Amino acid sequence: MRALWLAPLVPLVPLVPLLAAAPIPQGVQRTVTVERRLGLMGTELEVSVEAANRAVALDASEEAVRALEAAEGRLSTWRDDSELERLNRTPVDRPLQLSPRLFQELRGVQHWWRETGGAFDPGIGALIAAWGLRTGGRVPTAEERERARAAGGLAALELAADGRAVRRRPGLRIEEGGWGKGAGLDAAIEALRADGHATAAVLNLGGQVAVYDGRGQGMGWTLTVADPRDRRRPAVALTFSSGSVATSGNSEHGFERAGVRYGHLLDPATGAPARDFGSLTVWAPEALAADCLSKLYVRGPDAALAWARAHTGGEVLTLEPVAGGGLRARASAGWRGRLEALVPELVVEFESRANEGA
Repeated sequence: MRALWLAPLVPLVPLVPLLAAAPIPQGVQRTVTVERRLGLMGTELEVSVEAANRAVALDASEEAVRALEAAEGRLSTWRDDSELERLNRTPVDRPLQLSPRLFQELRGVQHWWRETGGAFDPGIGALIAAWGLRTGGRVPTAEERERARAAGGLAALELAADGRAVRRRPGLRIEEGGWGKGAGLDAAIEALRADGHATAAVLNLGGQVAVYDGRGQGMGWTLTVADPRDRRRPAVALTFSSGSVATSGNSEHGFERAGVRYGHLLDPATGAPARDFGSLTVWAPEALAADCLSKLYVRGPDAALAWARAHTGGEVLTLEPVAGGGLRARASAGWRGRLEALVPELVVEFESRANEGA
């Protein structure tokens, strides 16, 4: 089992090293691990790559980094020359030919928008502007909020089979903040797989983690999720062997006005910040899916867990502070046997799948 430590950028626990040493089975070639840390996609990237020797591990890590740099160049709406920003500026009803990669990513984004019933909706750039989330924060009037909510939404994006995209409303602006990390991590894992020389890898991009098992032997990693009341304190340990884990919460980002705290996660259905109930952690086979599904946070813990009961391909964990200093963990059925409480006041409850009854 490999211990996985996460950067202090979302409600996950900051510990080092990324990959702890694990016993090497007899007959298996010894490997070395290279660790790198750099700024990328507006956050911090930690890469840990295991390979036959240092040179090979460095080369493989460079493949992953280049894939993430390409994702930043493709998706960042903080720069005028990205492909996604060109789409946001394309006139309404005028088709724009997309690169195959962006077309594939936006198809995935549309899929998870539908699967979450609109809880995940990156087409809310008008709402983000109304709340001033890129400029320090402001509180819009009810009329401003409703106009911004009605102006956009991913329903206004049309993707054609020939790889072209069309904006159907002038207010549609697609933000990458809710899915760009996941898309970049998927591209990096794909690059490692194509390179074929890494035996294992962990990528931590701003708190979202994706793992790669080059041997295909079902390696295990363990990560810790922080107490949403104190991000320096590990509350839960999770074990998984593939895929990606992402966490959403309102405890760190956001702004305050007139003594009122406003979170940065906006509910597309209301146009208002989501209720801060704690944190929501999602595992999924692909990083884009984990990133998108973590935005179920905006509908609250009950709705997120109900989604997990009714669907396969994603596991949900909520951490919710309760009265009297307690902490409640509710976990979907797939976390059974893969979750360990790390604090004495934590009460863990496991959900059932829809076909298992209450």
